Amino acid sequence: MALKISFPVLLLPLGLLGAWLALASGQLWNEKNDKFLLKHWNYPRSEDSNGTYCDTMMQSREMYGQEANTFIHAPIGAINSICNLGGTPGKPNERHSVAPFDITVCAFNSTGHTYAGTRYVRRIVLDCRKGVPIDYVRHI
Repeated sequence: MALKISFPVLLLPLGLLGAWLALASGQLWNEKNDKFLLKHWNYPRSEDSNGTYCDTMMQSREMYGQEANTFIHAPIGAINSICNLGGTPGKPNERHSVAPFDITVCAFNSTGHTYAGTRYVRRIVLDCRKGVPIDYVRHI
């Protein structure tokens, strides 16, 4: 007999993770910030013993097949600070980090159906709302 699990039961761990991330960062819970963290945050950086960091991360975050994604390897507080004193204004709702961040850019190779990752230490630009990031824009 197959085990049946309802969809709401699967959402419970995601909601609990969001609440934990909010408490850990000292911020009130924000759904868009939670999605941003799930998509772009990996600190400390996961081990990469066999060169498959991007393949592993994109699969585990359910983004496999997406053209590209950037992972930020920094504490949540440091990332959130970009939306306040740790960043400077850019276009509306955009903030440029003052400090550089350790990031990994994962790009999909459609021929080989794998991801290639490139690590950088760069300043980053985030879309911020209500004092927290909700989207990664680019690195500069």
